[in-house]
Amino acid sequence: MLSYYPALRAKPGEFAACGRLAARFQAHVCPRFVVPPPTEADPELGRKPTPDEIAYMMGDRLGKSWPHRRAFLDPQFAAKALGDDGLAKLFKTAGAVNPHLLPVLRADDLGTPTRVALLRDGAVSGAIYLDFEEVDPARLVEQVRKTGLRPERLVLFVDFTGAPLGEDFAPAIAEIFDQLDGVARWHKIVYQASAYPEKLPVGPNEQIMIPRLEWSTFLAALKDTGVQSDRLAYGDFAADCGRMVFPTKKRKGGARPKPHLRYTGRTHTFVIRGSDTGAPTPAMRAICKKIIESEEFCGRAFSNADDRIWRNAKGLSDNCGDPSAWRELNTAHHLVRIVHDLGTLAGISFADDEVAEFAEQSSFFI
Repeated sequence: MLSYYPALRAKPGEFAACGRLAARFQAHVCPRFVVPPPTEADPELGRKPTPDEIAYMMGDRLGKSWPHRRAFLDPQFAAKALGDDGLAKLFKTAGAVNPHLLPVLRADDLGTPTRVALLRDGAVSGAIYLDFEEVDPARLVEQVRKTGLRPERLVLFVDFTGAPLGEDFAPAIAEIFDQLDGVARWHKIVYQASAYPEKLPVGPNEQIMIPRLEWSTFLAALKDTGVQSDRLAYGDFAADCGRMVFPTKKRKGGARPKPHLRYTGRTHTFVIRGSDTGAPTPAMRAICKKIIESEEFCGRAFSNADDRIWRNAKGLSDNCGDPSAWRELNTAHHLVRIVHDLGTLAGISFADDEVAEFAEQSSFFI
């Protein structure tokens, strides 16, 4: 079965979603947590963090939600602000909590000894992030060999953000896989893409279905590539778009959060937005009600997020009234949906023991 390597903002909602995953799903998920820069306020602090706080927050959140399984920490958006000393502290602090945490470097970082020093010893040393338009396999493998690193210990994240996703583009993706595989035996080549719009695609009290082109394009590329499937992995941006944008300066005032959820179905993402006026709790209850009444709803037992959506819709709880909770629900359901999809691709079903596990853990959902 192909593994799932989602790119997630390293925020409380995303960490909580990972921590709530059942163990049978966690075994197939290897998150890439993207560290926001200090220019973005942290939801728990309610302000912009200092570089030292970023290091300790990442360690604290990993310790609470993902302490025992492999994960990647990608500091590319925060690296300039943190500097070499800040990056070293970040990985020392976070790595002390999760010894399986691995760094993500950009290809240009391979020429900087202090960045290369962040890589770990072991079966997997870390990862290299590549924009699909800048993939140069021959140059990459030469850069890697100059550092003394071994390609088979490196994961490649190939980001197709901005690509014209669709079956017509799938052969180009397959060609990139083939070229990278042709120059070295990498530990994994991870496809990373999203067809979700950069801006919220619905107005107040509207809903829309968005095709999951990142998924269908990947399936088409698998048919064209000559790379063995066990050396590839699927990635997307979960409840985010591919182009992660962070503020570069202080925002004037505070924009009112727009109550909405995005629910990942088999072929489309169902996006529902509530009213922008009034309290968020009743708006979110109406959104949850639309989800459970739709054909896309997978049932309470599908994930903890689905149970919470159902409970909110029925008025049995009101625990999704803030943006962090929305992101957690979006992410938690999405992660389970993708693991199911990858299992189906491999002829594996996760459905057989879901009802039993749901009954055993019913107190957890309350």
